[in-house]
Amino acid sequence: MFQTLYSYFWWERLWLPANLTWADLEDRDGRVYAKASDLYITLPLAFLFLVVRHLFETYVATPLARLLNVKEKIRLKATPNAVLEKFYAATTKHPKQTDVEMLSKKSGCTVRQVERWFRRRRNQDRPSLLKKFREA
Repeated sequence: MFQTLYSYFWWERLWLPANLTWADLEDRDGRVYAKASDLYITLPLAFLFLVVRHLFETYVATPLARLLNVKEKIRLKATPNAVLEKFYAATTKHPKQTDVEMLSKKSGCTVRQVERWFRRRRNQDRPSLLKKFREA
C-alpha cells in the first residue's frame, strides 16, 4: 500500500509537463538539478523555527519586556450574550446606531450597555502590548 501511495505521489503526469520525465531531471554533463527530495528538509526546519521562536519569546522577549516596563494591560471581558455575539461574528464589529437600537431590543439591554459590550468585545480581540512586543 505504501508503494502505491509513493508511486502515485511521484507520478510524472501529476508534477511534470507532458514532454518531461523524472529521468530528464537527473544530474549529468556537469548540470545539477534541484531534486524534489530537497524539499524534505523544510518540515524539520519549520519545526526548528517554531521551537526557536517559542524559546525566544519565553526566555528573551518576556524578561526584556519586564525590564523595559512593558505591562500586560488587563482588559474587561464582555459578558456572554448570544444575540450580540452572533451579530458580532456574522455581521460587523462596528454596528450602526440603528443596529445598536435593534440589538438592545433583542437582547433586553440598554443602548449604552450594547455599545459598551461591543467596545469590550473588540478590545478582547486586540493583542496586548506585551504580545506585540514578544512577537516583534
